[in-house]
Amino acid sequence: MAKTVLISGGTSGLGKGMVLQLLKEGFGVSTFSKDGTKCQTLSAEFKEFEKNLLVSAGDVTKEEDNRRIVEATIQRFGRIDILINNAGYGYFPAADAVEQEKFEDMLRVNVVGMTILTKHVLPHMKKQKSGLIINISSISGKVGFGGSEFYNATKFGVMGYSDGLRLELEPFHIKVSTVCPGMVDTPFFTPEEIERRMKTRWNGKRPQMLDASDIVRAISFICNQSEHSNVQDILVMPF
Repeated sequence: MAKTVLISGGTSGLGKGMVLQLLKEGFGVSTFSKDGTKCQTLSAEFKEFEKNLLVSAGDVTKEEDNRRIVEATIQRFGRIDILINNAGYGYFPAADAVEQEKFEDMLRVNVVGMTILTKHVLPHMKKQKSGLIINISSISGKVGFGGSEFYNATKFGVMGYSDGLRLELEPFHIKVSTVCPGMVDTPFFTPEEIERRMKTRWNGKRPQMLDASDIVRAISFICNQSEHSNVQDILVMPF
C-alpha cells in the first residue's frame, strides 16, 4: 500500500517541489496553504495526479484549520504515514527596528503552527505505531547571523522542538527528522533581502545558492529510508 504524506505550505517553492516529487514516486499527497488561488492552481497543474493528490485551503497558524485538514487527509487516504512541516517564511529586520506584530506572526507560522499541526497528526501515527515527521529548519537553526536573529530564533526553536519530540516519540516507533538547508534559490528570498545580504555579508557579490531540487532529493531520501534506519538531521549547503 502506498504511503500518505501531509505537507504544509505545498503550493509554491520547496513545498511544491516536494509535492511533485513524492507524487511521481507513488505517494498519496495531501497539502495545503492559506492562499486559495494557489491551491486551485496547484490542483489544475498536477491534474494528472488527482487520484493521489488532495489540496486544501487552510492556515497553519489556526488550530481548527489544522484539525480539519488532518481529518480530511485521513478520510481521503485512510492514514498519514509522513508529516512534512514545511510552511514558513522569513522576516529580517535590524534588532532595533523589529515590529512586534511581524515577528510574532513569523513565530506563529514557523514554530507554533508546526507544533499544532503535529499535535493533530500524532494520535493517528500513535494508533498505527509508526510514522515519520520531517521538520524543515535551516542553517539558521544551527548558526546565528547578524540581521537574521529573529529568523534564527524561530529556526533554533524548530531544532529544539524536534530534538525533544524525537525522544518523546521513539517508544511509539515514530521517527523525527530535520532538514537544514543553506540559501535556496526560491521566492523565499525577496530581491530586497538578497541586496541587503550582498551589502552586509558578501562584499557586493551574489552568493552561490542551492537549487530547490537539491532539498527535494534530500526529502525523498528521508521518506524512502529503510525501516531499520533513522535519519535524524540533514544539513545541505551550497558548494
